[in-house]
Amino acid sequence: MKMQTFLKTNALAIMALLFAGSIMSFKIAEDNADSTTYFYNSEDVSTGAFANVSHWQTTNDGVSCEDDGERPCSIVVPDGQTLSGVLAGKNNVQVLSMSPNRKP
Repeated sequence: MKMQTFLKTNALAIMALLFAGSIMSFKIAEDNADSTTYFYNSEDVSTGAFANVSHWQTTNDGVSCEDDGERPCSIVVPDGQTLSGVLAGKNNVQVLSMSPNRKP
């Protein structure tokens, strides 16, 4: 009986929370859909090479991504940002830390 009273008293607040939660789930899905994945398509590992925009493309060169390796495999650039903006001023170690996987 106490549960029914609680639900009746707070029905509007419960519906508002459910509505807000459903709206937020759509917003999260939209945010992830607008990002772009870039793949490192170069053999160059010299100083500053990983931040060179010309070494990145939206298609992979056929080399599979692995857990270990000396080159980054991919990075995700959020919507509203550019690849050059994300890589600007970064050294190889910083770019490598942005990549969740590696290329041999």
